[in-house]
Amino acid sequence: MAPTQHPSSKSTSSTTRATKSRSKLKALKAGRPPLISTVKAKPIAKPSTTTATTTTTAASAPASAFNPRRTSLSSKHTRALIRTHHVLQKRLARARADNDVEQIQELEAQLAASGGLETYQLASTVGQSAERGGDSSRVLVEWLKPEIEARKKGSLSRSSKTRASPTTGQPLQPLHVLEIGALSTTNALNIPDITRVRRIDLRSSGPGIEEADFMSFPLPDSADGSGEWEGRRGYDVISLSLVLNYVPDAQGRGEMLRRTTKFFSIAEDDGEGGGAEENKSQQSRRLLLPCLFLVLPAPTVHNSRYLTEGHLTDILSSLGYSHLETKTTRKLHYSLWQYDPDRQKEWIARGGRTVFRKKEINPGGGRNNFCIVLD
Repeated sequence: MAPTQHPSSKSTSSTTRATKSRSKLKALKAGRPPLISTVKAKPIAKPSTTTATTTTTAASAPASAFNPRRTSLSSKHTRALIRTHHVLQKRLARARADNDVEQIQELEAQLAASGGLETYQLASTVGQSAERGGDSSRVLVEWLKPEIEARKKGSLSRSSKTRASPTTGQPLQPLHVLEIGALSTTNALNIPDITRVRRIDLRSSGPGIEEADFMSFPLPDSADGSGEWEGRRGYDVISLSLVLNYVPDAQGRGEMLRRTTKFFSIAEDDGEGGGAEENKSQQSRRLLLPCLFLVLPAPTVHNSRYLTEGHLTDILSSLGYSHLETKTTRKLHYSLWQYDPDRQKEWIARGGRTVFRKKEINPGGGRNNFCIVLD
C-alpha cells in the first residue's frame, strides 16, 4: 500500500487525473482483456515470431508507468515504448547471430530496465485499442462483407458442419478464422453464428486466447490430428496484424509468410463431378476465400530501403497469393490476399521469382531497413 500523502493542490490535481485515467481505462477494459501490472521486469527470453500478451496480476500492485490499472499511456509515450523495444530487439537478434555474449547481456539488461516484453505488450494493446481507432479487425470485417452477408441471408445453419454447394441452397459453414498474435477476445471478428475465431499468442491474456507459437503450431494436416479444430482441417481466414514486423530478422519474416499457406482450408472436388455452372457458382462463392489479412506499420512498406508495395506483392505472389484489397493510413498498411496453390504454379510457369534476398530497391536518406527475405 502506498504511503499516505498530505493533501495539496498538486495531489488533488493528480487524483483528478487518476480518476479520469481510470474512467478511460474502464472503457478500454470493456473491449480488451486485462493486462499485466509490471512491478519488476523480467529478463526477456529469446525472441519468438509472434506477438505476445500477458495476464493481470494482483489488483493491489503499486502504481507505475507501466501499470494499466493506475495510469494510462499517452500516444507519444506508447509510440516511444514500442519504438525503443523494436530497436533493442533488432540489436539483440544481431548480437545472438554473432554469438556476442557481452552484447547480449547488455541488451537484455536494457530491455529489462525499460520494462521488457510486458511493457511492449501493454503499449501495443493500448495503441491498438478501439478507443484509439486501432482495432484493425474492423477493416478485415469490412472486406469480408460479401462472405458475411451471404451467411446472414440464410446461408448459415448453426448445426451445419460442412460447406455445401451454393447452387443447392444448403447452408454455408461459419467462417473459420485463425487470429495470430491476438490481443483481444472481443474485437470486431466476433459475429454470432457467422464467424468462429481461434486466437493464439505467445502468452495468453486469458480465456479465449491459446498460448502457442505460430511457427511451431500443429499444421492442419498433421497425421495425429492435432491440427484439427472443431472437426476441420484448416481455416478460411488468417489474420496477421502487426505480427510480422515483430519478427526480429528478415528471413524469419519470410518463413512466417510461407507458413501461413499451410493453414488454409482449400476447396476440393466433392467427387460428384458437378457441371460447369455449379463449378462456376462454387468458384464465385469463394472469391475471397481462403485469404490472409496482413497489417504492417506503414513505414515498413512505404519508407523502407528493401521493401515497396510492388515488392511485397511479388513476394506474396510467389507463395500463391493474389492481391484483393489495400488500405493505407498514416500509421498502418492493411492488405487482403487470397491464396490458391495453383497461382503459385502459374507464377513459376511465367518465370516469376521465388527467391527474394536483401537488396536495396528504394535508395535514399531517412529510410528504414525493414526487409522480408525468401530463400
